[in-house]
Amino acid sequence: MEILKLWKQGKFNLELGDEDMHTKIEDYLTKNYGEAGKKIHTARSRNDQVLTALRLYSKEQLNLVKQELENLKTSFKSFGKKHKDIPMPGYTHMQKAMPSSIKLWADCFVDSLSDDLIYLDTIYKLIDQSPLGSGAGYGSGAGYGIPIKIDRQLSAKLLNFAKVQENPIYCQHSRLKFEELILSCLITILQDINKFASDVLLFTTSEFNFFSVAGNLTTGSSIMPQKKNIDVAEVLRAKVHLVLGNYVQIVSLSTNLISGYNRDFQDSKKPFMESLDLTLGSLKVASLLVKGLTPNKEILDKAMTEELYATEKALKLVSKGMPFREAYKKVASVILSGAKNLYLDPSGPLDHQDDNSKPSFAPPWPELRRPSKASEGKKGGENSEK
Repeated sequence: MEILKLWKQGKFNLELGDEDMHTKIEDYLTKNYGEAGKKIHTARSRNDQVLTALRLYSKEQLNLVKQELENLKTSFKSFGKKHKDIPMPGYTHMQKAMPSSIKLWADCFVDSLSDDLIYLDTIYKLIDQSPLGSGAGYGSGAGYGIPIKIDRQLSAKLLNFAKVQENPIYCQHSRLKFEELILSCLITILQDINKFASDVLLFTTSEFNFFSVAGNLTTGSSIMPQKKNIDVAEVLRAKVHLVLGNYVQIVSLSTNLISGYNRDFQDSKKPFMESLDLTLGSLKVASLLVKGLTPNKEILDKAMTEELYATEKALKLVSKGMPFREAYKKVASVILSGAKNLYLDPSGPLDHQDDNSKPSFAPPWPELRRPSKASEGKKGGENSEK
């Protein structure tokens, strides 16, 4: 606690001539407490000390990631609930496909992030093992390694580990294995954020204009006065690629190494820690972006065009006894005929229409049924007479 207090005060830092923090601590204790300080490294190696420090750091960081992941999940859930009655086109192959809604879209991220939380918890449980006491990779007792009996269970308990990582050689093998697993989970999380950011960038273009974004989340242009760029979504979209690159670095560093400690491990710290920082920052910014979105309801209503209801119409024919494939072909033939007005009586069966009649399509929401030009003209005429 004394050294920790000094460190917080900025009075205990590594100097240029120091070997590392572990040696500096030992030197400080020896200088101030004599023989007791010289005993601090008994049955210890910098290998298991560094590994233990990394394990504790990983646990701490994963808890922070979990917290931000839950915050983002809550943001999506609140957004979907707030705008649950607003329809939205669903897309497949980048083309309009079927009716969807703001809530259905937002909730898909809620469910995906829920799976990410399960993945994260699984990784946390896996790494929650104490390697302290494994020495340089061959233990501190138990019939091998250093012939000194130590209580690894006690040190694991004091450091708040769930259990001891028993095999000392495997402690070293897990050095990059656990980092790989953590980064694979971070990549999964960032893929969800990437998907969300890609959607936002598409749906906020002037061609779609499904959403507006809060001004404090946009930037302008140095030359084009009209520009309102959603740079935040572009930057979010890129982060998964950076972490994927870091993942490849760590996997590569762990390949072709013999059993035991290898100094190659040292170069894994930068990509590992950087990936955790990138993920934490991305989760925080993604939550801000969700909260900064506003659906443009009128534009979304107009986007609910008739072709979105083709499958629904086919299934209505099925409910009347027509085989699905026949209903499918019947609806497809109407669409391929180039019919423009599909908003007629929703109950009129296609197979009873004469050649001069228009196809019977209608969306399930009455408020989205646009009046025909004839009725608009009639209404206009009535108004003009008044």
